Amino acid sequence: MSSAQNGGMANKVEAVVKGLGEYVIQLSRDKWAKLVISVLIDIMGFLTYFIPVLAEFLDIFWAPLSSILIFQLYGSSLLTGIALIEEGLPFTDIIPTATIGWLCQFTFLGAWLGLNLREEPLRPNPRIRQMN
Repeated sequence: MSSAQNGGMANKVEAVVKGLGEYVIQLSRDKWAKLVISVLIDIMGFLTYFIPVLAEFLDIFWAPLSSILIFQLYGSSLLTGIALIEEGLPFTDIIPTATIGWLCQFTFLGAWLGLNLREEPLRPNPRIRQMN
């Protein structure tokens, strides 16, 4: 593959990722869309139980990804850490961490626990160099 083709492919990938990120930001502004995203994150974590031998091995890949998604949705380092530990530990995938985050943000549960989850989604990190 030539460098021109690699550059074209990189631009296409960048456009898709940028578009997807903006779409997730727009979705996360709506509380019911945020609930659907949270439930989907929890379902993905639970689906590894349907692959008996590979379940805990797949969690090695899913744990950081689910933590990043939860941080993007709620901006809480505490909730993100809990999600990473929950997905990384064996046999704890049944705990719906993302949905608990939604409950903490939109019900009395968050105030009762003293968690302050932000209303707005995160913006892209300005310190990360943008590809041109």
